[in-house]
Amino acid sequence: MPYIIYDLEFTVSRNTRYSSEIIDIGAVKVSGDANTGLTVTDTFHTYVRPSNKSVLSTDTVQFTGITQKDIDAAPLFPAALSQFINWMGTEPYYMCSWGPDDRNKLISHCRTHQLDVAWITNHNDLQQQWSRAMHTEGKFRQLGLAQALELCGIEFDGTQHRALDDAINTAKVFIHQFDQFKLENNCAADDEGVTSKVVYSSAMDDEEQESPFGNLANLFKNKE
Repeated sequence: MPYIIYDLEFTVSRNTRYSSEIIDIGAVKVSGDANTGLTVTDTFHTYVRPSNKSVLSTDTVQFTGITQKDIDAAPLFPAALSQFINWMGTEPYYMCSWGPDDRNKLISHCRTHQLDVAWITNHNDLQQQWSRAMHTEGKFRQLGLAQALELCGIEFDGTQHRALDDAINTAKVFIHQFDQFKLENNCAADDEGVTSKVVYSSAMDDEEQESPFGNLANLFKNKE
């Protein structure tokens, strides 16, 4: 099965009336195995126009680098998702992301737009697996993507907090450490009571501040 390594970027809002929305989807398709070797065979990218608040906040632009012009020309989530699913193809696949938030937000958006979630199959959190593999002593901590790349001796290529660039760099870790990952089979349609979690939170401990979401929390603190 091919491996779909993907990443999402979200709007940043301090207004509790609006939850964060997906504005950027990036993915790479990795094929092969440990014997034949793994290679990136295709890429996907689309911006997504928010449904609730189409004007990007200053914080969103500052954090992601995505501009209002990018968003104004983008499809709404249902159309963007249709493009993404068509790109993934009909062959069974694994979906992999760095952290749990992308899966949670996909499920949340699908439910908001009354879309099926059965396509979210064989989803694996690479961050959790890689962090546990690197946990040898002391307090367990989730490793950020930049830290994982550094441990692999790989330089970050591109711009952080851009979906396709983050997906490409996640794929580099995945390919480099392929034998460390044990991928699970699952389907989001089988989950009950799955709810969207808070993606950007200012209530984080010191270790969490090293993550992209911790950086965003610091951005908020600096403005207060």
